[in-house]
Amino acid sequence: MQKEIAYNESNYDEVESFELILGYIPGYNQEELGSQHKYDDVEKFNELYYQIAEKIYIESDIFVTAIIDKSRAIYPGCYQGEKVYSVRGSRNPEFAENKEEYRKAVHKVASILADILQQTTYSITWNNNVSYTYFKKE
Repeated sequence: MQKEIAYNESNYDEVESFELILGYIPGYNQEELGSQHKYDDVEKFNELYYQIAEKIYIESDIFVTAIIDKSRAIYPGCYQGEKVYSVRGSRNPEFAENKEEYRKAVHKVASILADILQQTTYSITWNNNVSYTYFKKE
């Protein structure tokens, strides 16, 4: 009979989470927004994101883990909605102890992505003191 392996639980009360909103088509041309683009394919975007996150990991020992969703941003003058990606993540203290270094890594990933995608703007929303529970099977 096999012994059941339990999950060990680690609770953290002061973890940061972020959401990056980043367009992937240069400019604000409505015609461009309606056409096909290389990064309409989420797998292509994920591949680009991973390459950048891996580069930052090698430099800083912090991998910015992310949940990535494709979406649209609606704002004045953009009735169709700009094609964007929402990139969300939370700092896991087991892998990124230093809050400031984690924030720097997130900012670095975002700025490199924005440069490659020829974006003039992007936004990052931070939530501080997020309650975070990490489960690990031992």
